[in-house]
Amino acid sequence: MSRVFIVALTTAVLGFSATDLAALKIIDYQKKLNPRFAKRPRKSTRHIIIHSTEGSLPSSLRTLSRGKVRRRRYVSRGGHAHYLIAKNGTVYRILDPKYRANHAGVSMWNGLNGLSDHSLGIELEGYHNVPFTDRQYRSLKELLRILQKRFRVKDRDVLEHYRVAYSRPNRFHRKRLRGRKKDPGADNFDRRRAGLTDAYPRDPDVVAGRIGADPDGIQLARKSQPKALTSPTPKDDKREANGSSAAAARNSRKRAGNGGLATTGPNSKKRQGNGRLISPAAAPSKKNTITARRTAWKIAGRQYKAATTLYRFPDGRSLRGHEIRDWSDIPSGTVVELGVEENKVVSADRAEVLLPVVGEHMSPWKIANVLHNSSFTYYLYPGGKILAGHRIERFADVPPGTRVLIAYRRVPTPRTSDPLGEDLDDDFLSHQTLYLLPGGVLQSGEQIENFAQLPRGAIVFSKVE
Repeated sequence: MSRVFIVALTTAVLGFSATDLAALKIIDYQKKLNPRFAKRPRKSTRHIIIHSTEGSLPSSLRTLSRGKVRRRRYVSRGGHAHYLIAKNGTVYRILDPKYRANHAGVSMWNGLNGLSDHSLGIELEGYHNVPFTDRQYRSLKELLRILQKRFRVKDRDVLEHYRVAYSRPNRFHRKRLRGRKKDPGADNFDRRRAGLTDAYPRDPDVVAGRIGADPDGIQLARKSQPKALTSPTPKDDKREANGSSAAAARNSRKRAGNGGLATTGPNSKKRQGNGRLISPAAAPSKKNTITARRTAWKIAGRQYKAATTLYRFPDGRSLRGHEIRDWSDIPSGTVVELGVEENKVVSADRAEVLLPVVGEHMSPWKIANVLHNSSFTYYLYPGGKILAGHRIERFADVPPGTRVLIAYRRVPTPRTSDPLGEDLDDDFLSHQTLYLLPGGVLQSGEQIENFAQLPRGAIVFSKVE
């Protein structure tokens, strides 16, 4: 692997014993660290936080070490984790554990704020809704054993990211709320398989009233919770959690007022925007479901058409507020979710990017609006044919099941012998760059596991800014 070497140096450099090194395959990735990243010691080491990368190994390594990329520019200076564990069990050392990594973001646990100053960060390659591999759990278990012994961290102080992350107060909720992050998955990450036999039975910050409960009800690990620690939640805690969620909904509706943006009426002349499917979420509240009398405006107020407001339609489609053009098409039963981040769009079973699809109620015009006949809109026919919008003569002949790519251009398929794509431009690893693989599977650049083995016939689409 170019400019990357397997750690077999001295125990003084790594801080691990020879026995530790023999138990783990560790690749030192520190030479890839962004040179603008400022190394500074942590204030303390009271916790270890487990994350999931929500992307493939190549893009995750680049993001964690070099920084986050937006519109082909780095918007952070890297150093976003101490370790990354790949699906094959290999451990990548991103940053020396004696330094602070910017991994936890806005976070609190047991009254302690800013956990990046007080914790180590370990990333697992994968997604919060896709099971991790046996090799990952074996490596994680061993790595945790080493780090917990070195820094004297107890099992219950090894925490998942979703437990500690929270949202700051905003116009929709007056207090801090859990639920800002979902990784590594409340129903996905198994603490027992990671060798963790102790955990907090309840969220201490929610119990103390410092933070409101997660509106989606995710406070602690569920099936992954060790049996010895799983106990029925007291009724008072249930009332508190339900009360926080209900209060947030009441406050949102109160601020929204009783205005009258009709979502089921015939008066709107705007057209539907760029639809796409999004991974399933937790069971919604009926109070956030559109009915003949409960409109999008009554539920979301001025945020009804915001990018962070997600509409989940009864037929399985999802759109964000800024993507909707024809509000008369929104059916009763549509669930409205507020404050939803722009996460990667991933199917849990196939890890495939999902696109809007032409169907009985979704014409090319409704999907792409004025861009439906553009040279930057591509139609992926069910039989494998690909046509740009400007080459289609009759859009009525576009068959059902055709997937639509909006604001993209075709680019040459990258060629490299480096599986991680270290010699490729950052754009090829972006979540906005899409790879159409043989068989019709569509993956983003950050989902490609091995750039040296891209199959023949792969077609690449780059996002038009």
